[in-house]
Amino acid sequence: MAFAQLIRKQLPQRKVAVSLLFSRHIHNTSWLYSGHSKWATIKHDKAKNDAERNKITNRMSQQITLAVKLGGSPDPNLNIRLQSAIEQAYKNNVTKRLIENAIKKGSGVSSSTEGEQLTYEGIGPGGVAFIVEAFTDNKNRTVAMVKSAFNKSDGNFSPSAYFFDRKGFIEIQPLKTDKDDFDVIMEKLLTEFEEGIEDLEELDSIPITSANAQEQAEEIHSNKVLEIICDPTVTNTLAKEIKEKLNYKIKKVSNGYKAKEDMMVVPQEEHMKKLNKLYTALDEIDDVSDFYTNAKE
Repeated sequence: MAFAQLIRKQLPQRKVAVSLLFSRHIHNTSWLYSGHSKWATIKHDKAKNDAERNKITNRMSQQITLAVKLGGSPDPNLNIRLQSAIEQAYKNNVTKRLIENAIKKGSGVSSSTEGEQLTYEGIGPGGVAFIVEAFTDNKNRTVAMVKSAFNKSDGNFSPSAYFFDRKGFIEIQPLKTDKDDFDVIMEKLLTEFEEGIEDLEELDSIPITSANAQEQAEEIHSNKVLEIICDPTVTNTLAKEIKEKLNYKIKKVSNGYKAKEDMMVVPQEEHMKKLNKLYTALDEIDDVSDFYTNAKE
């Protein structure tokens, strides 16, 4: 069995809304106003950073809870999906206490309300199909927020699952000894897992910054990230075997949706503004764990 045609992932990147503060300066009180404006700006930036921090923490906690539920065990040694979710949480400075609480919630031993995973189908601007996945403890709240996001962008809830196939996704970081050679990596994967892997795609590499340069230098794994696409029934097992047999780092494990190649659409320019508005609105809903489209860039 050969791999399907190898192409880069076409799903659009989520957009982040940026708000700009405009202020008038009164000439005869410019010094006072400037000082006040600086203080207000600092407060605004701190509030914005805190909001982003909370959003990341909530997302990481949500992924851990889902990993326990879907991976079948609260033990990361037995649940590769949970193991990778915990590693990502620590990298994003999520505290041990919050991680433990998320695991308890997924195990059903927490006093907090147990959540449920929901899926919504919709059509957005320009006929772009969407599947939205959410994890929530209040489905009435979540459906109202997701529906509002579609309505405000000239979209609506409508059947769209037939535009997609259900797939498993495993993000990996190969060894530095593979020298980031795509053919070498593909050959190693084919040799060990020919029957399990359907496709392999390159994602953006992890950027090397002054903050992580030393860590990257000592790391045995490359900063190159690839995504394996597989049958969703074997995702967890395949990820565990890849780690054990090839010593590749498992960055993320999930099941989701991939648009069918013959049903992808190229959005027209006049629809892009509202389409980006919908991307942003969905991204800002804490209950939304992921969304997929059939839009081609």
